[in-house]
Amino acid sequence: MQAIACQIGIKKIVDGCTGMEALIENSCRPVKIANRLNLVRYERVKSLLSPKQQRLFDLIPYLIHHHHPQLPGGTSALTPFGVSDFATLPEVALACEVFDLPFIETNNNQPSAFEGVYSMGSTASFGQNPKSDVDVWLVYKSSLGNADLALIADKTAALTEWFASFDFEVNFYLVHPLQFRECSAFDNCFSSLGEEHSGSTQHWLLLEEFYRSHIRLAGKPVGWWPEASKEPSVLHLGDVRSMPATEYFGASLWQLYKGLNKPHKALLKVLLLETYAADYPKSYFITEQIWEQCLRDDFSDSNDAYLILYQRIESYLLKQKDIRRLEIVRRCFYLKCGVNLTNACVGQDWRRDKMQQLVEQWHWPSSLLETLDNSQNWHSGQLKWFNKQLNELLLKSYKTLLEFASKQALSDRFRVEELGMLARKLHTYFSDDEHQLLPLNKLWSHSVFEPNMTIIHSIKESRYYLYRKPLKSGQLLGETSIIKADTPTALIAWAVMNDVSRTTTRWQEYGRKKHRSALLTQLSAHLVPLLNHNNKVSKAELCQPFFYKKLIVVANVDGDPTLKWQGQEIMVDYMNGNVFSLGKKQQNMLSTLDVISLNSWGERQCHRFKGEQGLLEALSFVALGLKATPEQVDIEVLVCAERLKKQIHDALFNIFNQCVKYCHEARSSSAMMHPIKLSDKRYGLYFNSMGLVYKVLTGDEVKVAPVKVERYKKAQLNAPVAVIKSDPFRSIPSIIKLYISKGAKQYFLRQRPDVLDVFIIDETNRLTKREYEDVSMKELVEKESHSFAFERDASSLHYFNVPQFFKLERIDGELSVVPFGVEMNELSSDI
Repeated sequence: MQAIACQIGIKKIVDGCTGMEALIENSCRPVKIANRLNLVRYERVKSLLSPKQQRLFDLIPYLIHHHHPQLPGGTSALTPFGVSDFATLPEVALACEVFDLPFIETNNNQPSAFEGVYSMGSTASFGQNPKSDVDVWLVYKSSLGNADLALIADKTAALTEWFASFDFEVNFYLVHPLQFRECSAFDNCFSSLGEEHSGSTQHWLLLEEFYRSHIRLAGKPVGWWPEASKEPSVLHLGDVRSMPATEYFGASLWQLYKGLNKPHKALLKVLLLETYAADYPKSYFITEQIWEQCLRDDFSDSNDAYLILYQRIESYLLKQKDIRRLEIVRRCFYLKCGVNLTNACVGQDWRRDKMQQLVEQWHWPSSLLETLDNSQNWHSGQLKWFNKQLNELLLKSYKTLLEFASKQALSDRFRVEELGMLARKLHTYFSDDEHQLLPLNKLWSHSVFEPNMTIIHSIKESRYYLYRKPLKSGQLLGETSIIKADTPTALIAWAVMNDVSRTTTRWQEYGRKKHRSALLTQLSAHLVPLLNHNNKVSKAELCQPFFYKKLIVVANVDGDPTLKWQGQEIMVDYMNGNVFSLGKKQQNMLSTLDVISLNSWGERQCHRFKGEQGLLEALSFVALGLKATPEQVDIEVLVCAERLKKQIHDALFNIFNQCVKYCHEARSSSAMMHPIKLSDKRYGLYFNSMGLVYKVLTGDEVKVAPVKVERYKKAQLNAPVAVIKSDPFRSIPSIIKLYISKGAKQYFLRQRPDVLDVFIIDETNRLTKREYEDVSMKELVEKESHSFAFERDASSLHYFNVPQFFKLERIDGELSVVPFGVEMNELSSDI
């Protein structure tokens, strides 16, 4: 009955003549049809919003059309404003009263800065849920300059902040009227890649989504139907039928990036791309289907962009007999819609009856519905399982679209540097590196906190498994592990960084005594404040080799030599004892070292080092990410030993900090060496512009002065000794050495009068030098990018380990390394 009442309300609006409809009453039939659909959508979006949200939605076009010091964003008197053919709806005056804003009468004679204001996306569709944001396109007049656009951007940022203060997310996007047709001809038509801007990765596909889902809030009607370009009274942004095949690759890459936050939503969109690609070049777009149903006078809930999107995917997967993917898609669609069918007290929702029909067709049991409707209370195990399914399906679709687009040249609109940034960001999430601590996407869950966590060690597999239950009789029966790792430290770090474990969480390990439980619990509590770190990554950081921002060194989680040591701790301080070679027996008080790192690409990793040379391996490992560090690295040391905690802490803290210092100093020196004694051997640490290597000192080398410290003071390393060491990279410009980063393929390009020098460093730091004639930098970068994207072994797991491209340029007389293709004003923004 509620759905019927809602439909009656919509019909009254459609049959009547509102201010929005009156503007085009005398227009041609296609415009009237489009306006009728617009009115239906406008009423539907309002029906799904709370009363406060309805008022806020009514204010969106009003705040764009008017500019006043007492209105949000009205700080600059120079900001352009005004929307063509603007008509104030009656509801606006009430909304102004509710939010204590001045109501300004419309002046039709004022100049207008915008062709129109349009919402797009899931708004007013089956995909709109209580947490959905509102994406608004502001199509501005082509006469506006970059200074005008900067002022408008400042205003829209202020508006977004104002709406957010009422827990209502509204995002604004500036769109040039010719952005999808002749954008390259205008200097005020550029939108760079960002957290909410897809840049050049998708073009016509973005326009097609806008056409099929938009609502005109103010301004000119959008001509989105066939032959609309012939109608002079509408705003025609372009013809989506001119879409190139390779755009499916860029769009899928963008959807995978968006999937880092909302994978269920991205999966639906990337699968739609797959269905479109399957029919290319005769793709039948949803936009076309919606229009054909409108021509048949179908404005029912069956003619809904998001519902049709699901039906397209369903038909495609059934044809492929891919029932597994289809089941996950159905769950994503249901969760995206947010229609809680198990709650009989839910208010008016025009989608409820249709969703009930679908669920009955899918033969879902009531237990599954209850689980989905309780998604806000999903625990970490449920989230981990669902995220795993989503990631697998996203990657499967990406590979399908990659294969489809591989036969085409990259679109000339596609900026290869944006490919690099997106791929690098995706690599931090979809990496196959088993040492990486991957974030847990909480999706809809309010909290994933667990009061008890249990670790079980599989001796057969030499792996540790994490469970979210206490170690009591019967508690773990039937439970599935959340994750597995090589060390308990990695499990604890993962749980802490994802807010599964907090300071009050009690940890246990199967088969170990109470002392072990206390150690793990204490380690978890100590890590909580250390892993609460802002993980924002800028474009500049993604365009450069990674560097460490934070290192957490954890000593002696497994094995503790101090338990067998029988000396007195005060004597270690008094005698300036070396905890790495202590007493007459020259005992090393380190058993294991776990290094938890956060780097500039946003990656968190946990590596273990053990054995006699464990400390040396750890220092050598971290040195690779220290030479490019622009400032002092945040270093924390946690010691899990029973005794000598302070002495081990101080020794490790100093040697890791000195390692940072020497890596910086070695950037401008040929090489330096520092001696260190571990157990009964003395080693030399050799620092140079490539990092750190170590070797056992023999003969006269052993006579190098040992570490000297004053009594009761922290140990200080001697200044390293300069040594002459052969450099396999001496034939290349020295500046390149500072940018070499293991694990990433890098191209350094230098343009000479007749030759392009190309220095290539592969993932293992092997150097190749090539010279090209009659080839520009841009051509080379595009060729190599195309090769990376489309010509690799299909079985490769390194989908996103994209090469990095740098230019060698002289700036103020000095040779500098500059990321290829990225403007300086772009580098500070996040992605």
